[in-house]
Amino acid sequence: MESLASAGNTFNTLHVSSGWCKTSLTTPSFGRRTLITRPPNWGNSLWRGPCSLEELKIFKKTWRRRQGETTTTISLENVPTLMMSTVNEYARSDDPTDNRRSVIPGSSRVKLATEGTVRARHQARTTANATDDHKRKLPTRHPHRIGAWNVRGLVQEGKLEIVEKEMITRRLTILGLSETHVKGSGHFTMAEGNTFYFSGHESKSQNGVAIIVSQTFKYAVLGYNAISDRIMTIKLRGNPLPINIVQVYAPTAQSSEEEIDSFYGTLEDCINALPRREMLFVQGDWNAKIGDTSRDDHLRKTVGHYGLGTRNDRGERFLEFCVGNSLAITNTFFQHHKRRLYTWKSPGDRYRNQIDFITVDQRWRSSIINTKTLPGADCGSDHQLLMAEVRVRLKSPRQPPKKPLRLSSGEIEYFQHITESTLGTEDVAERTTEQQWLVFKRHISEAVECIKQRRKPQGKKRGWISEDTWTIIDERRKLKANGLTTPAEKAKYRSLCKDIQRLCRKDKNCFFTSICAEVQQHAQKYQTADLFKKVRLLTRQFTAQSWAIENRDGEIITEIDKVAERWSEYCADLYHLEHAMDGSDPLEGCNIHNMELEPDILYTEVTAAIGKLKPNKAVGIDNITAEVLKGLGEKGVAKLVDLCNSIWRSCEWPKDWTHSAILPLHKKGTTRRCDNYRTIALISHTSKVLLHVINSRLRHFLDWQIPQEQAGFVKGKGTREQILNVRLIIETCYEYNIPAVLCFVDYQKAFDCVSWKHLWYVLKDMGVPMHLIQLMRALYLSGRGSVRIGPAQSREFRFEKGVRQGCIVSPILFNIYGEYIMRKTLEEWDGGVTVGGVKISNLRYADDTTLVASSEEEMEELLRRLVIVSEEIGLKINQSKTKIMIVDKYGTLNENNILGQYDIVKTFVYLGSIISNRGGSETEIRRRIGMAKSAMSQLNKIWRDRNILKKTKVQIVETLVFLIFLYGAETWILKESDRRRIDAFEMWCWRRMLRIPWTAFRTNASILNELKVDQRLSTKCLYRVLQYFGHIARKPSDNLERLIVTGKVDGRQSRGRSRKRWSDQVSECLDMRLSHALHCATDRHKWLQITKKGHRRAHHDAQQ
Repeated sequence: MESLASAGNTFNTLHVSSGWCKTSLTTPSFGRRTLITRPPNWGNSLWRGPCSLEELKIFKKTWRRRQGETTTTISLENVPTLMMSTVNEYARSDDPTDNRRSVIPGSSRVKLATEGTVRARHQARTTANATDDHKRKLPTRHPHRIGAWNVRGLVQEGKLEIVEKEMITRRLTILGLSETHVKGSGHFTMAEGNTFYFSGHESKSQNGVAIIVSQTFKYAVLGYNAISDRIMTIKLRGNPLPINIVQVYAPTAQSSEEEIDSFYGTLEDCINALPRREMLFVQGDWNAKIGDTSRDDHLRKTVGHYGLGTRNDRGERFLEFCVGNSLAITNTFFQHHKRRLYTWKSPGDRYRNQIDFITVDQRWRSSIINTKTLPGADCGSDHQLLMAEVRVRLKSPRQPPKKPLRLSSGEIEYFQHITESTLGTEDVAERTTEQQWLVFKRHISEAVECIKQRRKPQGKKRGWISEDTWTIIDERRKLKANGLTTPAEKAKYRSLCKDIQRLCRKDKNCFFTSICAEVQQHAQKYQTADLFKKVRLLTRQFTAQSWAIENRDGEIITEIDKVAERWSEYCADLYHLEHAMDGSDPLEGCNIHNMELEPDILYTEVTAAIGKLKPNKAVGIDNITAEVLKGLGEKGVAKLVDLCNSIWRSCEWPKDWTHSAILPLHKKGTTRRCDNYRTIALISHTSKVLLHVINSRLRHFLDWQIPQEQAGFVKGKGTREQILNVRLIIETCYEYNIPAVLCFVDYQKAFDCVSWKHLWYVLKDMGVPMHLIQLMRALYLSGRGSVRIGPAQSREFRFEKGVRQGCIVSPILFNIYGEYIMRKTLEEWDGGVTVGGVKISNLRYADDTTLVASSEEEMEELLRRLVIVSEEIGLKINQSKTKIMIVDKYGTLNENNILGQYDIVKTFVYLGSIISNRGGSETEIRRRIGMAKSAMSQLNKIWRDRNILKKTKVQIVETLVFLIFLYGAETWILKESDRRRIDAFEMWCWRRMLRIPWTAFRTNASILNELKVDQRLSTKCLYRVLQYFGHIARKPSDNLERLIVTGKVDGRQSRGRSRKRWSDQVSECLDMRLSHALHCATDRHKWLQITKKGHRRAHHDAQQ
């Protein structure tokens, strides 16, 4: 104490309860400093604020701990020069009766507050002062570390994982990277949970910048902007102002002046676009030397005294840029050993220069505590990791979303026990539906939390880099940390770099081999879902996420909250009813109490609806999965029945059930236009239970109203029905010289533009009870939606039109809406193409409508009617995507360009299959072979692995490759040349799977025998034709598909041999007349035996 007094210091100790001791030290050089000491089991004490080494050496503190009669004295020796951490634990009594007054942390000359008062305790909790100083924002407890590093490429195996581990080891909050060589732009989550934002060249692996944000603050990111392969920005939520970080990679010394001017011009525009009042960092590899700055007194706001080296021309340009933009170069403001200043070493370690810099807006220079390099950090780069410690406040207000619970089979019994004991404890009979739902949801959520607490915490997912490789990486890092002073150490370092690259490649191969082994295990256990999940893991293409989107004026928005609001604005416009439709709402003024209600919902209906819920589906806003609902016991289902009946009687839907979470998914074109996305909606799984019940009751009134021309969302029908119908109509018209005109109509967002008012009118006109209509109307009118972009959720908006996405009832509602349009269009219409005495004027699959006419004039009139009727009830036809196909073998139609506003095509992709105006399937078969070959090439990792059995590989080929090829094979007309082409493709797949080179003289028969293939691919195609023919033959005689296959037309064939028809394949394969085949197919068992014989004969012919 005498030494302290002699130095002119003031020493004061204040003892508080609970073992705390607060010591104040006032020094001439630093003023008041505070030391907080804690009980021994709490670790060492920390200084608040900086203190010089000499002051700490002469300071002896006495720590008295109130615990019996003991007194402990601790001496501080060898304390570092500068303590970076600050302490937020304040010396205050934990005893509410202790009214002693003490200093409240804050600025000097603060007032004293009594700790025993509520005000003092609130100040202590919120770190506020008793004076007006509470308006100031205090620094965080621990300064954040921001890094900048030129990594010299991240494309090497394991390089990214090494950089991430160094970031975690060095406790960096944000790490900017230069020269990443990563193509494209976007962001993704790394192995340890950190988020990687990057901007690179679109096609070349050159330049590239990136910013990694730690997992703790990933929700503090407001947005980022990938400007070029040399510049990107990121904005984080700070307090009091946002923080902008610009990561750069300047052109090298070999670059031209034009490149330098372009770089600094772009960077200037980037900085000018950022709000000046916000905190700004510009960092990265500048490839410039500013040299010794000790004599640059006229630039003291820009540089400090501690620059390194000799300034060059690029350094002058960099200084001019910093002066012009009021940036301070933080590297130069702190005195360190040269080893902590240089950032780059030349090859051979002949030169060491300072070319990487972290700059900050001069107004925020005082927030920089220190800037230095960390030579011990290593990733195999010749640049050093540059780190700045910054006293800023980062906010991460968004809480990570809770993961939905998916019950395992062993947890169902315990879950039922919890729900059975809690759901019956509250009487909700007199409550509203919203209150009943909240009680039900609360009990389910509590049970889910109990299940989560019972589960054992999952261990950290092991990365693909082995422990042996990490040992070599640590050895290289330690070797670099020692300085690499001798030639032997440098040679060993280079050798370790090669070993690490080799070992990382080996580990990656072992990782894929282990996945392939798991694929084989799943195959042996017939776990197909897990098998193909692993296969997708091996074959999936990397696609980075991106937030940036254009606003209405074409300007790029990068902040995630504004991006979410832009999406909310887009969706609100999409579902906004621009003008009122003609006619009145048929349910306007209707009261549910004056209606005749449908019978209440039965317990069996709810259990059946729960059974229809699909597992492993994304959840809605209530976060309740289908698996949880399937795990409900009898009492839980009974409560759900009561809730559904309450909604049924009152037509009042809970808010969670009417809310839709919108997710935009990129479809095509640029990712920065909202129009290039399709939106999907996630709704509550619990609401789907009631919707299943409503759907079942609606179908009793509507299913018989759907005509045969509609194949979409109809039980027992699919795309193959309509593909075959269109093919056969074209084939028949072409063979019998009957002119025909087909129009493939495309609606603009048909499902999103349905007019509700007309929908209720259509349902009423179709005979649906008013109670069911009112129930659906209440659901639609109370519907709200919000857009989910990453962690951000937009504001809610109202739906004013369109059927609900993800809703169980939407398919039948849209079908009946489309049927109303077609009925109005075809009133008093007698056109179309006659097949089997029946006029066919349209074929539909949901919103894909195909009009059929016998001339251009007829098609023009039919299309005009459809446009008028559709626009009357809110649907618009997209002229650019609506195509006309003319089937006219000899040009008998007088083409007078009536349909000139629509494109006339010879081929069209209809429901995923190519349709030609000349008939035939050659083009579609060639296209399918190309698609299947592409899928085969994506599975090369599996074909190369020797641990996967051939049997499993054959299963993968048949499932993931051949199924792509076989789509629509039931509708093909297979000529002999087509069969040869298909069999050649099959052998290409088997040879590629077995990795047989073209130089190996292996016969096809030996390969087929080795793989035990008993049925060729072309035979499988023909077998599908036979199966589908039997399916059509067993339908009633007035069925549309059977009518098109067997019906006659009024026309004449051309001279010569007729082309092969679809039905001719059946006769040739089975060696029987078509009429006899139709008769045999009526007996399913008999037809199965006949087709097996027929396809064996076809397989034998293919072998010849």
